[in-house]
Amino acid sequence: MSSVTEDNLKPNIVLLSTSDLEQEIRQLTEELKNVKDNNNEEHKKLYALVDNITRTLNWINIAKSQGIWKSKTCKHAINFVCQAWNISDESKLGIPSDVIVINDDGTKRVVVSKFSEICIVCPLYEARRS
Repeated sequence: MSSVTEDNLKPNIVLLSTSDLEQEIRQLTEELKNVKDNNNEEHKKLYALVDNITRTLNWINIAKSQGIWKSKTCKHAINFVCQAWNISDESKLGIPSDVIVINDDGTKRVVVSKFSEICIVCPLYEARRS
């Protein structure tokens, strides 16, 4: 049985702005409308690709809204900072360094009000009880 350590995790998370993706989709759609090509099958493939990207973007937006909701309702988010995760190397995890706070004891925590994406699939989420 192999053990997974942080050293053998590869930094393969790429964070994209959905507004950037939406702009690219709009531009691609406009370019497709302007292209005068007799190859109708190729156009169908391109429109199907744009439709797929649009559906994926819609799901990303739904996931982001879940992350925002979780970041606001989780018992581990104290003063907008996640206390459940200690981040050793944010660059390996694809977390922007400007959303990290360093505590007096040297632990690094994520400011979930700035980076709620980490909350989307967090297995440690627990609703805050009053």
